[in-house]
Amino acid sequence: MSLLNIFRKSLAGDRAVVVVFAGGLGAQLIQVAAYFHLKNAGQEVYADTSYFDRAQQVAVSGSKGELSHWAWQLECFGLSLETFPPPLDILKKNRAEILRDGERMMDLGLNGLAQPDIQALFKAAGGHYVLPADVADRFLCIHVRRGDYVNVASHLITDDEFFRLMKKFSGLVRHVVVISDSPIETEFQHVVSSHFEKVVFLDDIDTHAAHCIMRHARILFCSNSTFSLTAAALNPEALVIIPRQWFSKDLCHIEAPIHKNCLFEIMENGGG
Repeated sequence: MSLLNIFRKSLAGDRAVVVVFAGGLGAQLIQVAAYFHLKNAGQEVYADTSYFDRAQQVAVSGSKGELSHWAWQLECFGLSLETFPPPLDILKKNRAEILRDGERMMDLGLNGLAQPDIQALFKAAGGHYVLPADVADRFLCIHVRRGDYVNVASHLITDDEFFRLMKKFSGLVRHVVVISDSPIETEFQHVVSSHFEKVVFLDDIDTHAAHCIMRHARILFCSNSTFSLTAAALNPEALVIIPRQWFSKDLCHIEAPIHKNCLFEIMENGGG
């Protein structure tokens, strides 16, 4: 038996796996990558897509506990929901592992996104969409996750944390693109603009355009969000900076697969 087949046999279990698809673009990319990673390993795998039976409803920031319910967002990659076989009677026979968001899903998804054949499923569109022509190709992109996330987040990266990190790159790059899913406050704009030659603030653009811009960045500051994390995973040319903390302590185990893929951390040697 070849080493590849041994690996596949070890990853594939006796039971089928039903991957639960749910959430926005970043979550969907992780889940689909996990699905194909398992399938490539010889696992019998299905998808529970029932989340998408409900219409999209975007939550308003500030409504505590309310999270957006997203539509399927991978059609642009040629992946319709019909691409993935449903479990049908598999669940009735009680012979399937249900794989939901969590540490194992994150681990399988990130490993999947590292595979060239799976990366090839998610080719980024050419160009940088709405970026001005005078923004250099070697730009720094900062993803500030706010929006409906503030309603349910167990941990939130503060503006000051972004500022301290950003100042370390002042003088190293000239152009910065800031992407947020909420209106970017004037104070945030003022601080960032004071350190770079040109800054573009984007807080009202298409989700796929925002993701594509991050995938073209030369340096990418991620929020604690699968949205920017998946953009980083699909941008092998970028210097990627990710947060040390993603969740509250009771959920910190989910971070393990993320940090496993990191080689360095930034030393904080001052308050900025």
